[in-house]
Amino acid sequence: MKLFRYVPVVIFACVCGCQSVKQARQAQSATDRLPGETTVTAVQAGLLDKYPYSLTNLEQVARNYHPSILQARQAVESARLQCKMVHSGRLPQISAGGNYNRSTQNAYGRRPNKTNMSDSWSGSLGLDLLLYDFGKLDAQERQALSALIAAEQQLRDAELQITYNVRTAFFNHFRSDRLFRVALESENQYAQHLEEVRAMAEVGTRRQYDVTKADVDWGNARLTVITASNSLVVAHALLCRTLGLAENPAFTLAEADLPLPSENAAELLAGARGNSPSLAVLRARERAASAYVDQTIADLYPDLSLSSSTGLSGHDAPFAWNFSWALHLAQNVFDGFRKTDRIKEAVTQLRTARASVADAEQTLFLDLVNAVTQSVSARKSTEIARLVERQAQENLAIVNEQYRVGVSSSIERTDAQVTLTQAQADVIRAHFDEQAACARIALLIGDPVAADEKPVENK
Repeated sequence: MKLFRYVPVVIFACVCGCQSVKQARQAQSATDRLPGETTVTAVQAGLLDKYPYSLTNLEQVARNYHPSILQARQAVESARLQCKMVHSGRLPQISAGGNYNRSTQNAYGRRPNKTNMSDSWSGSLGLDLLLYDFGKLDAQERQALSALIAAEQQLRDAELQITYNVRTAFFNHFRSDRLFRVALESENQYAQHLEEVRAMAEVGTRRQYDVTKADVDWGNARLTVITASNSLVVAHALLCRTLGLAENPAFTLAEADLPLPSENAAELLAGARGNSPSLAVLRARERAASAYVDQTIADLYPDLSLSSSTGLSGHDAPFAWNFSWALHLAQNVFDGFRKTDRIKEAVTQLRTARASVADAEQTLFLDLVNAVTQSVSARKSTEIARLVERQAQENLAIVNEQYRVGVSSSIERTDAQVTLTQAQADVIRAHFDEQAACARIALLIGDPVAADEKPVENK
């Protein structure tokens, strides 16, 4: 019989089911965990304080171990399985059943009592197959495929977001480290000045006021060092968090700079239209909305399906057998305009999806303009800040000499030192503001540019 051709399929399905159950039990165990399901240690992530780590190394660690990446990957796998489940609607549905019955009957009122025993069994095998549904299943498959594409693009977007977070934390770490060094240098300058003033006060060339003023300035510098040190600790902890760690291991970093892809926002937007995963997600949802319109229209038409069944039953051989098949045509004649209203609702969803794409493009262009402007402004600010820094260094040297000969006051000397410290900090902030803007542009265009790595010796 033709139905027995599907017996190997049933056996294969049983084997696959057992394998799926085994994999599910392994996933439930505490030992079978994927990267990102648990918080890894710095040693497991390969972060050892042996050599400076480049920005590329840290980005790879985050993509391997950050939980958000695993969540996005599992969303892709879920969407892929959903495609398979939708496609299974084209395959026959086979069912099998069996029954065994044994009965005992006692006859009362007679002498002697008589007991009758009988048994019987039966088995059945059924098949259901969808023949034609006027494109309903096709539309569902297109929706599932669009959802899969959207999930894959969301995975790309998650990777880009993690890369951006790592880069932001990386440059913030360098910013905090450089500001800490500036604070240390400033404290050292104030300490040296305090020693000079004390020596000058001992010989009578300076008043006690100058000593007190220098001591206060040194105390303020030490407080600035403490604040900068705390900021560096927090920046390091934030960098570790973006890597997927729950500890604060000590490791050194190699310097890196990000180039600006372009200063033309329109040119960047043209590239982002083809590379940005956020736009790709919205376009996939637009295609899914269009497929849903097709599905709601197909719901107006009937479904044609085939069903068949065969069975054996009886007490003893030869057994009785039966075979039946049927064609089913189902059509809802009137449902209170629900289906037509569903079509209209699907159209509104399609138009909303298209509007979301247009809105995202406009927002993206505005964000690119702002990021490019910030990058160019930060680069020019860096150039100006470096010029001011050189002037402040020259001015401090002059004021120090004037102070030693008694021409300048302690207040003028403090002002010169504060001006130099502020200029050095402005150079650092402007430079890393430019790097943050470049990282933002790379995120927006969906094509992170490679960083210009600058390895340094581990101290």
